[in-house]
Amino acid sequence: MLKKLCLILICCVSFQLRAAEPDYMIDETGIYLKDYNTKELQKIFSDLLYYEYIDPPGNVYPRIFVQNIPSDFALMEDTTERNRIFMKIIVPLILKVNDEILEEREMLDALEYDLEETKDLDEADRYYIDELAKKYEVVTPFKDSRRYMTMLTRLKEQIDIVPPSLVVAAAAVHTNWGTSRVAIEANNLFKQRVWFTDDGLEPLEDVRDGFRYKIYPTLEDSIREYILKINTNVNYHILRKSRANLRRRGDALFGPRMDYAMVSDSNLKNYAGLIDYTIMYYHLYLMDEAQLEEKYE
Repeated sequence: MLKKLCLILICCVSFQLRAAEPDYMIDETGIYLKDYNTKELQKIFSDLLYYEYIDPPGNVYPRIFVQNIPSDFALMEDTTERNRIFMKIIVPLILKVNDEILEEREMLDALEYDLEETKDLDEADRYYIDELAKKYEVVTPFKDSRRYMTMLTRLKEQIDIVPPSLVVAAAAVHTNWGTSRVAIEANNLFKQRVWFTDDGLEPLEDVRDGFRYKIYPTLEDSIREYILKINTNVNYHILRKSRANLRRRGDALFGPRMDYAMVSDSNLKNYAGLIDYTIMYYHLYLMDEAQLEEKYE
């Protein structure tokens, strides 16, 4: 791992010496790249041996977290290579967000076990469950001992990963593989909107509808909010039920088994079919069992 860190540091410093604007940060969670152009990103990926955009060795992706789509990304003429770079950019970010969700889910498992064993929870545990319930918009009318058991059951259904293939396909469709103005200028991969405010990126179409596209600090923030939306919004209730059924049967969470439930994600005609086609054509389902490499030490 130390050898990997040295390689990362040498690679990034070499770009810093050439350009004042691009920036990077390295910690135990990975390397974070900001404001690199497309050629520089390609060079960094190559120097760090990040060659495969899908099914890398061991199905393990590097902890390279790109913070924004390059400003010159849409100018790239080789569309096949551009799509591959797009996937290299966002897959590690999706896996990172999913890992955060799995940590929450593991905590729920521990709390559920404690509640079954002791029939009670301490104040810190109750506070933790209440905060998760606010985050995931879970409510219950119960005030007695049934309250936390009910919330834990509901939270277990909502707090779970979204298969990377679904997220990649949705981002590709919403942004035309990262080339849209909304993706490049707002770090917004899913056309998330804000209403009746001057904050946000003004649309070039439907300017009288009262919305703007939300501007995110990073691509990671866009992905995190989108997955939270899937895990909370009523429009994704069927998807969450499908996911919970797969869990109960002990089946893997593969995008092609759940993509039919994406029908409410967009007003595009046959959107769920388009998501399914994208997953199957590009073999995105291979990402659904992928992992991030171990954290740096």
